[in-house]
Amino acid sequence: MPTEDDDATIRLPSAMVARAPARAPTRRRLGLWLGLGGAFLAVGGGGALWRWGEETPEAPQPEAAAPPPPQGPPLLDLSGIAAHRAGVPTALRWSANPLVWVLDFPSLELQGQAMNRAAALMEKANTPRDRVLDDAALAAAIAADRRSAADWYFGHNYRASDLRRMFALAERDNIRLNPLELWLREQVDLAQRMDRARDAAILTIPATGPHVDEAMRRSILIHELAHGQFFTLPFFANHVMRIWETGFTEAERTAVRRFLHAEGYDAAQEEVMANEAMAYLLYTPDRRFFDPARDLGWSEAQAERLRALLRAGAPDAP
Repeated sequence: MPTEDDDATIRLPSAMVARAPARAPTRRRLGLWLGLGGAFLAVGGGGALWRWGEETPEAPQPEAAAPPPPQGPPLLDLSGIAAHRAGVPTALRWSANPLVWVLDFPSLELQGQAMNRAAALMEKANTPRDRVLDDAALAAAIAADRRSAADWYFGHNYRASDLRRMFALAERDNIRLNPLELWLREQVDLAQRMDRARDAAILTIPATGPHVDEAMRRSILIHELAHGQFFTLPFFANHVMRIWETGFTEAERTAVRRFLHAEGYDAAQEEVMANEAMAYLLYTPDRRFFDPARDLGWSEAQAERLRALLRAGAPDAP
C-alpha cells in the first residue's frame, strides 16, 4: 500500500535559535514597522492576503501507483488442459471457472510427492484430521492401504484454504516439507494473492504413463473439474448436499460409503461422500474407474434416477 513520505524539512530546535535581548522599541522603530506592514498589505491588490505568522501549506504528495496484480497461470479450456503435456509440474487454470486451478504433473510419482500428505490430512481413512504426518508415518499409512506413493490417488482435489491449514499445521509441528510440497504452497499463496475474497480449488492430474492412458487421463480431469465446481460454486455444493441427504435413500448412501471406503476415503465425512458421489455418477466417463453395477450393485435405472436429480442443479458440464 502507498505510504506518505516523512517530512524532510530541517527545523532547528528553538533552543538553538539565537535571540536578541528584548527591549522596548523606540517610537521611530515602531513607526517604521507600521509603515512596512502597511506596504505589505497594500501590495496584493484584490489577491490573496499575507497573514502575519501564517505558514505556506505543503503541496500534497502524489500517491504511489498500486502494484500490478500478480500474473496467474494460463487459462485453458477442457481440451487445452487435456492436451497439455507437462515436462515439470505446471499450474494451469480452467477458463470456464478461473478459480479452478489444475496442477499438471509429469508422472504419478511426482503428483504423489506433492499431494499425499494433504490427502492423509483431509480425506484418507485411518489418518488424523488434526495434524500432518511426518515422512515415516505417511509411508506407513500408504503401505497399510496396500498402495504405493504413486497410486494412493490418481487425482486430487482440495480447497486452497484447506491446503493453507495443512501448511500451518506443518509449520506448527516442524514437519519438513519436500520440494514439491513447497512448490504446491507457492501455488496456493499465488491463488490467494490473486483473489483474496474467494477460495480457489486446487486440482491435480497426472501425465499419461504405464498406469494412465489418454482416456483415463481425460476421465480423471473431468472428475476433478467437477470437484472444482463443488468447491467454488456454493449453489452447486448446496444442491449436491441436499440431493445426498434427501434424494439418496439410506441404502444408497450406505452403498456409496462402502465403495468409497474401499477406495481409501474417510466414510465419516459427509461432504466428502456427497462430493465424490456426484463426481463419480455425473463426471467419470471411464468405466474402469467407476461402474454403478459393479461398484454399487445398482441397476442402470437406479443410477440414472440419481444422476437426473444431481444434474438438475448442476452447472454446465466440464
